[in-house]
Amino acid sequence: MTIQRSTRLNTVYTLLDGYGSLSVSTLIAPLAANFKHSVLPESLGMATRGREAFEQHAAGIFSVFESFAMVPNAIFEDTQKNAVIINAKMEGVMKGGREWANECVMIVQLSEDQREVIEVTEFVDSAKALEMRKNVKPPGFDDE
Repeated sequence: MTIQRSTRLNTVYTLLDGYGSLSVSTLIAPLAANFKHSVLPESLGMATRGREAFEQHAAGIFSVFESFAMVPNAIFEDTQKNAVIINAKMEGVMKGGREWANECVMIVQLSEDQREVIEVTEFVDSAKALEMRKNVKPPGFDDE
């Protein structure tokens, strides 16, 4: 039996696949012009980014990886709020061969037609975010 995904879920899976592509143009393809990205907890001090700043941030992160995957553990679709919540593992291999793994919860808000991502609020593994900031130092990681 084939299960039909909603347009909303198709857009979210396109976003998740974009992370795994390590291609900035692929990642930003489903993002709305007025897209914004926020990282929680706020104690990490990471600025909310618009589409262009997020694109630069992603380029910096992608530059330190040979491979990467955003693997959903659970996905919840809220049809009334036009949002999707994802509990995911982030698994990758950094340049130089070091393995990288952490987790996040993403709240993804979609456009009215469900074809564009308007906002991502990402609750990250604080210890791993600090490790990335201190030891890996990808270009643009802390830029506002």
